Amino acid sequence: MRESTSLTPLKVAQKTTFLEWDSQPSLFKHYPAFCYRIDENPTLEWLFHVRSVTSSVMIGKKPYHRFNVPSAGNLHPIEMYVQIRNIAGVLDGIYHVDPLNRQIVLIREIERDGIERAIGLENRFNGFIVMFSLVPFRSFWKYGLRAWRYCYLDLGHQIGALCAVAHHFGLAATKLSDIQHHLLNLQMGMGEDEFIAAVYPFGESGKKPATALETESMRVSPCDYTQRERVLSDAIVSEVPYTRCIPETIWNGSISCSRRSAREFYPPAMEDDVLAQIVDTEHETSLEVVHIVLQAQTMQCGVYRNGVCTQVGNYSAEMVHLLLEQRFIAGASVISLIFGRSFDAVTHIEAGKYAHKLYLISEESNAGCSGIGAFYDDEALCWSANPLLYAVAIGGKV
Repeated sequence: MRESTSLTPLKVAQKTTFLEWDSQPSLFKHYPAFCYRIDENPTLEWLFHVRSVTSSVMIGKKPYHRFNVPSAGNLHPIEMYVQIRNIAGVLDGIYHVDPLNRQIVLIREIERDGIERAIGLENRFNGFIVMFSLVPFRSFWKYGLRAWRYCYLDLGHQIGALCAVAHHFGLAATKLSDIQHHLLNLQMGMGEDEFIAAVYPFGESGKKPATALETESMRVSPCDYTQRERVLSDAIVSEVPYTRCIPETIWNGSISCSRRSAREFYPPAMEDDVLAQIVDTEHETSLEVVHIVLQAQTMQCGVYRNGVCTQVGNYSAEMVHLLLEQRFIAGASVISLIFGRSFDAVTHIEAGKYAHKLYLISEESNAGCSGIGAFYDDEALCWSANPLLYAVAIGGKV
């Protein structure tokens, strides 16, 4: 997927076209009105901190929704589900999390049965099994095959939000293995336009054995219309759902819903101690992170690798060009370039998770942050022999 999704100056020029926003596929999956819904329950409140709509405005005749997690183009190709078992006051079942209406929607009751066998668990799991699906057409509509990258970066952000919320509420995830992802997709009622891409159980296995769901769950289209791109959907459906957790000690920051991606920076407002924290932020071993400090109060400007400045200089013009000549980049204090030691779905997810940590650090420090997934791929190789997966611009808030 690397070559078929790369950007060059020529490709960018050729793809600069006007989008008809009236044709944008819907961002929300809607189950029928007859489905049982829960909108007020303190035990379930944490689920809405994981994925929520934080504001909505009308642009023209269409609502524009902002979420607590960033997404390329604000297209949000993700849906959230949860199996709930043995939680007081909540009917055992499989639910869809509806962030627009702030409800969880029952799509199937369970008793002895459930999705446990499909995710490698023998016994009934008491607690919550959180699942995220990908709806690739929502991103493909705008970005074509490069949507493959954005789907997994977005998923990384969503998992990062889940990890932060779980740590805040004192929830620990159970390690999984042997997921039968094709069976899980079938049991969850996924079609050819939606795929379960991450699974996280919070709770504990009971003593009673679980039985597999005998029939698939209700099937509902995740968009008001769709168009299948076989290369993209085949690549996504072949991936086993991601289950890796981040050590809880990393997630000690905010779970605020006020996060916004910055499009303007005010350099004097950026403190050096925040820059130092960003440069030292821990990341997965699958990644290589290079921080380009563009401006600071006393900190040396230049290229930082492993927390050390290895090249002194002003690289503002290079960063603006690399990130498709977006002029607001020049006002940032630091650009974090996130490279993958391999080019696959896992490293893109982990790049998104790392970027989400930078968002949370920025939010706590009153700094602006913006994830950038569009860049000239070949030109990024002058900064690392590894492929560039993602860039994050951080600077003082206006």
